[in-house]
Amino acid sequence: MDCLGWRLQGFRSTEWDYRVYEERAYEILVSPRGRAAILHGGLIWRLALEILGSDTLERAVQGPSEGVFQYAQAVKPRHGPTYYDDALTPEEIDIICGTYKIADSGHKDPVYWSWWPRPAQWKSSGLNMGYWTEFDEGWFQERLASIRGGSGTPLTSSLWKSLKFHKGAIKLRYAVDKESAQFLSDVVLPNFA
Repeated sequence: MDCLGWRLQGFRSTEWDYRVYEERAYEILVSPRGRAAILHGGLIWRLALEILGSDTLERAVQGPSEGVFQYAQAVKPRHGPTYYDDALTPEEIDIICGTYKIADSGHKDPVYWSWWPRPAQWKSSGLNMGYWTEFDEGWFQERLASIRGGSGTPLTSSLWKSLKFHKGAIKLRYAVDKESAQFLSDVVLPNFA
């Protein structure tokens, strides 16, 4: 299944729905490939820590799973062999984010609702600074408390996209990414040639 399943328009989540979500995410995260969630970073990393516990970090250094060539990401340096590591499928990411497909008669395609923002939404939210910040943790704990308290519900993709926490954070992150890539290209990579 590529997400937590289909729901009818007007779906109202319950505490039980969140528990089912956590169980489904746990099934992925406890598998040998679950370490890819830890390596993914950002909100996916934080959800893995929440669901599995902080001792999960040790799994990140254990190396690729035996199924690495089935679902892998390739790292191709300029010189030398290609390296492979575990990667999550888009379907697994949707489950880790708690995504439902909503049958909406007004739309040709399904509408997506999720307990947590999906990676594209996280990336554009202004929370993604390239590392997990104290503000991110505060937001995460507040969101988690609202879900567990019964007031937090899954949000539509458009509602997640509308969340803009730090004006200018996206520009800053892109500038840092650009300068980091330039530094790696100019300074680090020539030393490996």
